[in-house]
Amino acid sequence: MPIRITLALLVVFTVALARGSSNSGVDLNCIVQKMERAQAEVSIPNHVRRDYRLSRVNGAKVDSEVVPELDFRAPGKYNVEKRSGSSMGAQVVKRVLEHEVGIGSSSQKSRSAAVTRENYLFSYLGEAVLDGQSYYLLRLDPRRMQPELISGRAWIDEQSFLIRRLEGTVKSPSIWVKKIHVQFDFDGPKGIWVLNNMEAVADVRFLGARKLTSHVMNYWAPSLVAVKVGTVPPIAAALLSK
Repeated sequence: MPIRITLALLVVFTVALARGSSNSGVDLNCIVQKMERAQAEVSIPNHVRRDYRLSRVNGAKVDSEVVPELDFRAPGKYNVEKRSGSSMGAQVVKRVLEHEVGIGSSSQKSRSAAVTRENYLFSYLGEAVLDGQSYYLLRLDPRRMQPELISGRAWIDEQSFLIRRLEGTVKSPSIWVKKIHVQFDFDGPKGIWVLNNMEAVADVRFLGARKLTSHVMNYWAPSLVAVKVGTVPPIAAALLSK
């Protein structure tokens, strides 16, 4: 029996070493290069309609709902088609939309918010399974303090090398907000890279935690429009700021 146990432990130890060797052998630079190239080659919608909802984190009631259409073609604009609920929610979404359109319609601002080596330091964390599919999991560390940059993790599709999910915390835009946690889920149908769902939770002093969610309702693909490399919605700089 002791011999069998020893052999079993040896097998487990060998498998663990093999996995460790496999992880250490992953070429991080290659993954990041292919990720940047994939983002540079994919198209981003120039028109998007989304549904934004603001609520308490542990509450089932939606305090506010806003449905806007965004146009990222310079100079950028948005139009609110539907608004209901509290005025605070409308104000929050207005700041989000103004900031997002401003960055999305500017090549320079888009570049400063992109998930690239210019803005981030990357670390390889291993493989992760999301919705039954395997992804490269990368650690993101911003090179500077900027509200649009996320300190967290990125799930990279092993086939297309496009980002499937971004998750982490961002710099608080206000002394009234203690911290903000965000999660962005993307999809890339037919060469289009689009934000499907977003969730941001802000811990606000004296008010508690508030959650802002959004999902894409529909979008229009660009015809002749400059592609923004790796741009993510810059909601952090506007969320519940004073």
